[in-house]
Parts: sequence; C-alpha cells; structure tokens
Amino acid sequence: MDATLAKQARQLNLRNGGPDCPIPPIILMTDDKRVPDPIPAIIGLPRRSMVIFRHYGLNPKDRAHLAYIVRRTCRQYGHLCLIADDLALALRLDADGIHLPEYHIEKRAHIYRQIPHDMFVTSACHSLQTLRKLALLAPDQRPDGVLISPVFATQSHPGQPGMTFSIFLQRTAFCLSLGLIPVALGGIKPDNVALLRGSGVASLAGIGFSAT
Repeated sequence: MDATLAKQARQLNLRNGGPDCPIPPIILMTDDKRVPDPIPAIIGLPRRSMVIFRHYGLNPKDRAHLAYIVRRTCRQYGHLCLIADDLALALRLDADGIHLPEYHIEKRAHIYRQIPHDMFVTSACHSLQTLRKLALLAPDQRPDGVLISPVFATQSHPGQPGMTFSIFLQRTAFCLSLGLIPVALGGIKPDNVALLRGSGVASLAGIGFSAT
C-alpha cells in the first residue's frame, strides 16, 4: 500500500478518532471485478487495518470459501475482518463484524437488532436520508462506523462526480452527532486526502488504493 496514504490515514485517525478509535485508519473493500484476488492487497495493508469482504458476484459456495481464506489471512496479519451483507456467514466464520449495504436501513432495518453487540458494524451511506434513518435506531443498535461515499470521483461509479465538501461536512457532522464514526470512501488518493482534514472523518476506505 502507498506509504504516504497510510501515514495520512493514521494522522486523520488519531486527530479525529482519538487514540482509542475502534475503527482502524485504513479499510480495504474487496471487489470481485477490480481486485479478484484480494489476498495480496490484504497482506500489503498496514497492521491492524480493516477488511470488508464483499465479492458479491461469486456464487454462495465460492464466496463462502474465499471469505474463509480472507478471514484466516486477516487473523494472520492482525487485521479486522467484516463480512458484507451476510450475517449468517459472518457468524459462521467468527468474523469481527458485518458491513451492511444501504438498502438494509431502507427495507430491512430489523437486521440491526439481530447483530451481536460484540461485533463491529459498518453501514454504507450515499445520502442524508440514510443518516436520518440510522438516527431512528436505538443507540445500541446503530453501526460503529458509516462509510460516506462517493467523496471523490471513483472508478466504481464512472461518470459520477464526488460530493461537494459542504455536503461531506454536513454528513460527517451528522454522524458525529449520532455517535457514529465517519469514514470516507471513493476516489481517495494521497493528493486529495488533505482536503478531508477539517471534516472530522476518522478513517479512509477504498478498493484501488490498497492494492500492492
């Protein structure tokens, strides 16, 4: 992983999350199209990063098998491992937590009540409306971190611009008011991280920036 970006992420994490921030500075999002084999990228992460295993395009059997390998690799290298959109698989693998796509708060908010309290929970957020719905959850059911995206233009959403800084500030402030850790996702590079310093964001998430 780019050493400059890793250093910038640590500085943001310490500044805005504090020395005991439960969400690591770097979060790798796996992706079956852009990074079919996530293991080299995981090995290249700074120690105590977080990996959110997605790989949604695989059939259930292959996804479960790769998730097992990812979980094992994360444990070997000291990273936290969250499984996206599959609580049963996360529990079966003894993963550290679960990541919930945005549609859950829209249509399946009850899942937040089913997650064990000792698991990390992150949620995707693409709109202020999502944060308003997360605010309706009981405080002990809310996610630990919220991945706000796309902060900048990104390969994952070609042709879609990133959000304005004022909108990003609005969403990070809302997260903080709810006791949620804001995470920046989308198009993050060493030359644009400085724009996030005054935002309150504590962690950086992405796909491409974590490849070795």
